[in-house]
Amino acid sequence: MSKDSNDKQSYLDNGIRVGAYHQEIMNGISKEQIEQTNNLSDAIDSTEELLLSLGYKLPDRTKSTPSQSVKLRPDVSASGWEEILAEAKKSTPEHVDFSLLLTEREISTVLKKHSSIGSELNWFSSLDRFDFALSIVTGIIAGIIDVLLVGIPAHPGFLGGQRSEGGWLSNLVKEKTGNLFPKDKVDELEKAYGVSFDPSTNSKLQEHVAGLGPRTHRFQSPGHDPLMGFIFGVRDILTGDFTAISKDGFLIMQQVADPFLQGEHLFIRILEALKIQFGHLASDVATPSGLPAPLMPLLMFLQFGKIGKNSYTIGEVARQIYRSGYDFRHFMASSLPVMITEIIIRLGYFIRSLQTGKSLSESVPSASSLKLKRQLLIAHSVATLINAGKVYVTQNPMAISWAQILVFLRYVMPEVAFLLYGKDAAISKMVEEEILKDYHRINNGIGVFLKTQADFVLVV
Repeated sequence: MSKDSNDKQSYLDNGIRVGAYHQEIMNGISKEQIEQTNNLSDAIDSTEELLLSLGYKLPDRTKSTPSQSVKLRPDVSASGWEEILAEAKKSTPEHVDFSLLLTEREISTVLKKHSSIGSELNWFSSLDRFDFALSIVTGIIAGIIDVLLVGIPAHPGFLGGQRSEGGWLSNLVKEKTGNLFPKDKVDELEKAYGVSFDPSTNSKLQEHVAGLGPRTHRFQSPGHDPLMGFIFGVRDILTGDFTAISKDGFLIMQQVADPFLQGEHLFIRILEALKIQFGHLASDVATPSGLPAPLMPLLMFLQFGKIGKNSYTIGEVARQIYRSGYDFRHFMASSLPVMITEIIIRLGYFIRSLQTGKSLSESVPSASSLKLKRQLLIAHSVATLINAGKVYVTQNPMAISWAQILVFLRYVMPEVAFLLYGKDAAISKMVEEEILKDYHRINNGIGVFLKTQADFVLVV
């Protein structure tokens, strides 16, 4: 047991010991009071009998009133904790527990109440049948949209498989993106927003990057990632570096140009670099190869697995997926079922909250709502399972919904962490709040009592 645990246990034992000591004192006072009351009653009865035998008429007790009111000013001395604890140790056993303070029935009641605290954190307590049903149905809808509308990217044949014309929604997004950025606009953007992280071959590089080529250089350059690009890409622009990931999973950084706006204020350099970064990504999004799906290049660090006839690693399969047409545009198409799931679940949460009597502000979906997060996790889990079935049936890794995987991980990882580490902490906090609430109730009761005792004096 740690020192902190020993200190807490010692503090608890001392509290039980002092409580038992004062309970013993109170029991003694109560017993003495009862004895004195009985003795006084006996004395009064004996006196009354004597007076009656002598011929005196006794006054009616119910109608008699004291001729003078007597007020007492009891003095209560308050000792220090160490002094009280020393006295308590003299009259209590060496080993103490709550059985010294409470009866078995009282202990059973406390344990029952304690076990009920935090019960709403359990899965089947936080969600009802309607919540489960809505989540499962929503996940099925998202999965069907992914299978029937999103499909897989158009490609000439992946890893020896048959060619595909692509899913309807995937092709539609690529078509609309091409209309937004026609070739002349792309050429204009490429000239205006050149960057240091754009080498497509190893011909002018000092350090060789394995696998780098015209059709994969954007996937192997984190600067071209729609998310990581605003970190790695901006850094490369400022320093004149080229950061790349080799096909065998190594991160390589090398300088290929002069630092950007050297001598200018750092804040101005960063703003200009962000502008160039955004412009360069816009110039690449509608090209034949397009931009990689966000965070997918990180899979190149996973240098294990044996996939397909050539026993490719996970990292190489991810690189080949991009090379065959799985780009940012297909990622946007596969994001539609994810967005539909989010909208349906959050709207259902809002409507259900209003129906249960919550106010408008209370019904707005909150990121901290355990119920909402679990509903979303169920829905995205169902959609992910359907997508896994789609990959299994087609035997084509390009059928993977990377957007669905990312959002599934976004909900499942915090839930696992909560169940392993956060749930006990949350229950402990709720128990502390319950104890504090009882302390306030006791303190308020004492305050009300003291207000009625005008002649009560506490001597410290």
